[in-house]
Amino acid sequence: MSAVMIMLGKEPTWLSAKKELANPKFVDFIMQYDKENIPQKTLKAIEKYTKLENFNPEFVGQKSSAAGKLCLWVRSIEDYAKALKVVGPKREKKAYAEEQLRKKIEYLTSL
Repeated sequence: MSAVMIMLGKEPTWLSAKKELANPKFVDFIMQYDKENIPQKTLKAIEKYTKLENFNPEFVGQKSSAAGKLCLWVRSIEDYAKALKVVGPKREKKAYAEEQLRKKIEYLTSL
């Protein structure tokens, strides 16, 4: 739960985790998490958990299926953030190229 709390920007304590888990909108909040804008500081902080051998959904899921799913969520968000580092600049180049193309087509149709 500490890794989940860090991802949510909360204090990684059991008291904080119990408070979040008691929130009826907890699952909605997890599902709508802004994975496009994760601070580098947050990713660095969860690394100490995700690098642990036992921090995998199968192992954690043997103890608690809910905890296993949250472990999978943390790992998935981390993987997405890592992939976004590669894909992000390519998205920007694509958007720039599309804008240039739109301008050129607009220019050519005005002739």
